[in-house]
Amino acid sequence: KIKRIFLESFIVLLSSFLLITNMLSAKSNDTIIVKNFQVEFKASYGFIICHHPEMKYFQSHFPIFELSFHQVTTGRKSWQSKSNYPSIGFSFLYTGIGEMPEIGRAFAVFPHIDFNCLKSKRHQINFSFGIGVGYVTQKYDRIENPKNTFIGSHVNAAINISADYSYMVTNRLGLSAFIGFTHFSNGSTRSPNNGINIAHAGIGAKYFIQDPKPRIAKQTTDNKQYRSWKKENFTFNFAVLVSNKDIKQFIGYGKHWQVYNIQFNALKHVTEMSKFGIGFDLVYDNTDKELLRLDGIEFTDIEILKPGINAAYEISFGNTSFNINFGYHLAGKELCKGRIYQKLGAMQNIWKGLFATIQLTTHFGWADYIGVGIGYRIN
Repeated sequence: KIKRIFLESFIVLLSSFLLITNMLSAKSNDTIIVKNFQVEFKASYGFIICHHPEMKYFQSHFPIFELSFHQVTTGRKSWQSKSNYPSIGFSFLYTGIGEMPEIGRAFAVFPHIDFNCLKSKRHQINFSFGIGVGYVTQKYDRIENPKNTFIGSHVNAAINISADYSYMVTNRLGLSAFIGFTHFSNGSTRSPNNGINIAHAGIGAKYFIQDPKPRIAKQTTDNKQYRSWKKENFTFNFAVLVSNKDIKQFIGYGKHWQVYNIQFNALKHVTEMSKFGIGFDLVYDNTDKELLRLDGIEFTDIEILKPGINAAYEISFGNTSFNINFGYHLAGKELCKGRIYQKLGAMQNIWKGLFATIQLTTHFGWADYIGVGIGYRIN
């Protein structure tokens, strides 16, 4: 059965790759075809990383398939040449996860960016990062599926990271070998949330629909202008985020609570794309009330507030930015996960200074909650 499903999945995705390539190639002179458009198919073999003892029951090896669509940048915008002409696009991923009934199958769709660490006419070394939405067909249920301690929800965040070596056989066709890591997690919106971590390695093929356009030569830039402390080198971000969160003390009962987060970052440009600075957080986590009640500890609403200060870094790629914050909670009645926290996030400009944001808060790698919100940037 597993071999049959493997073969069917491989045939479907490979056929899709060939069909799409053929259709777009037939229309290569049509004005709707995006320049430097590339289709890629990857097949790999992997296994679940068992980071909890009970997960060893699910040790197995299984195939993973990925169909991607890229636009390779040419340097038309300054950030493209400064990032060594990355490609941007989106991918579809499928895996049967060993065809185990407790976990089921996993699907994901995510935008991604591929950075060229080394690029010559024929040889490429690329690093790819993508984050999007994943769907797992089976989740934890305390009665019907208690063995699945990986994940407590069908819909999850999906993160895909890979590094590959590619060889361009012709001007349009390339072959690659890669290693990758794929993660499914709901950010503690539903417990359990140990997450599904998959390590894998495989091969791929990529094809340009048209002859690729030549790159625009890099323009040398001097970052001296960002060394000054003039006001134009500063950026101020303000955002409000809300999260849904579950806790392990109520696993399987369908309960969830809200977390509210107000954050402010003051950042200084060090290059055109990078900024460093400091940030301030104010968190109101309703799960803290439940934990304190379970421990028989009295509290007030003010004591639930957790103010924090953090070191902040942001890097921008056009209208999209990514941030990393390392912080310390200055106060809070419930601090069972510790005072030190980290934030990983993305921001997308909507209109002028307005942006949408998604942020993952962790404590040394353990996901606490995922927040979504809106903010405003002053340059």
